[in-house]
Amino acid sequence: MKEHRQKHPLVFGTLILTGAGLFTRAAGFFYRIFLSHKITTAALGLYQMVYPLYSICFSLCCGAIQTSLSRFVAAEYRKRGGGESRRFLAAGLALSLSFSLLAALALFSGAPLLAARLLAEPRAAALIRVMALSVPVSAVHCCICGYYYGQGRAELPASAQLMEQAARIFSVVFAVRMAEASGRSATALYAAGGHLAGELGALFLSLSVFACESLKGIKKTRRTSSARKSCGFLMSSILSMALPLAANRLVISLLQSAEAVLIPGSLRAFGLSGEEALSLYGILTGMALPFIFFPTALTGSLSVMLLPHIAAAQSEASYESISRSSRLSIRFSLYVGVLAAGLFLRFGASIGPAVFHNETAGELLTVLAWLCPFLYVSGTLGSIINGLGYVKVTFLHNVLSLGIRLAFVTLMIPRIGMRGYLYGLLASELFVTSCHYAFLRRKTALALSPVYELLRPLLAAFAGTGFSFLASAMKGLPGLMVSGALYVAGYLWVLYFTRR
Repeated sequence: MKEHRQKHPLVFGTLILTGAGLFTRAAGFFYRIFLSHKITTAALGLYQMVYPLYSICFSLCCGAIQTSLSRFVAAEYRKRGGGESRRFLAAGLALSLSFSLLAALALFSGAPLLAARLLAEPRAAALIRVMALSVPVSAVHCCICGYYYGQGRAELPASAQLMEQAARIFSVVFAVRMAEASGRSATALYAAGGHLAGELGALFLSLSVFACESLKGIKKTRRTSSARKSCGFLMSSILSMALPLAANRLVISLLQSAEAVLIPGSLRAFGLSGEEALSLYGILTGMALPFIFFPTALTGSLSVMLLPHIAAAQSEASYESISRSSRLSIRFSLYVGVLAAGLFLRFGASIGPAVFHNETAGELLTVLAWLCPFLYVSGTLGSIINGLGYVKVTFLHNVLSLGIRLAFVTLMIPRIGMRGYLYGLLASELFVTSCHYAFLRRKTALALSPVYELLRPLLAAFAGTGFSFLASAMKGLPGLMVSGALYVAGYLWVLYFTRR
């Protein structure tokens, strides 16, 4: 197994992360179903309004440094055998912890003002304070995971995902049961507390594994005094990539936060009451979108492992490896995207009532289905561009894409309701995917076959649809699951027998 990982770190790491991602997302669906039955959709929408504030802090203090760290550790291992990789980790931790403590303090102390003025929901202040405590915790385990990603070792990050989800679910279920036993009702605060518990679980596991490996001397590295670089140089190297990435993610998070605030207001302008608008937003973000993002357990794992792989290949000037990995990764993302789009088009209207007992969730899923191919492919394309070091390009494309979404929120939702936002999502993802692909074609001579990469999965989707009708006599959730399994089987069968 170790030899296979060393020969094919991209494939092996992707498989490990995919397995963990699928399991955690499947568990997350049952968790969301549980939440939807225990707290109101309005409370779920309140939690979703607060979450972008945490995302902003995470983007600034954790995510960008983790990505930068994985890229430099990957290049370090290829060039010098990893002699400076632990010092890169120490520099990244120092930066991330410093930023995250400041952000948590600002978020915690300013919670009442943010809730009242920014979100226009004073009830959100307690949630903001709980989420603020998660930021420094996220900073530590994200840096450790970035260190392992750079080495092509996905086992610890995958285990941290599992621990995070397990801690979140068990803590919330336990708290809800205790509340019910004492006659109290569950609120959105339980979801925020579960998020903090999940982050603490991931931190405990990450620190424990890293400390054990350090004490046992498993990860020894070659060090020579002449090759050692100053701590300031390591920090500046990390920041050289992290700052543009952080700016990218900050602007995106700010725009997403603006979007989260504007959508309920636009829905009220459409004619819904304040409670109805918050409820519909909760259905979209707490029920429909998690289904749409479920397959990113596959494509997201690939993107995470792809960035350090591309960076390492670039450090060796192995452009053939970059081109080959890029083509295979895009093809895989496209196949998953078409598969998911077909599934949601075929079964979206049935999933909402069967899983959430909510017809509106099913209607939203059917419209969002068209988003899948562009959503999954754009993530992979963006990871390739970042791996090549063109962080400013993804920043520009993403900002313009989110600008399109905001335009639809402010102009179309007051006229046609939530469908205006769904159309905006589709237009923005189509735009960013086209821009990413056009840039890579210029820089890497990337070319895809319209027949092999596009026509095959479309034919496979039609075949899967035909297979799914074999179980049309079965009703309810069991029938839905059997029909879905037949659809996937037919889809994969056509892809397999039409391969080159």
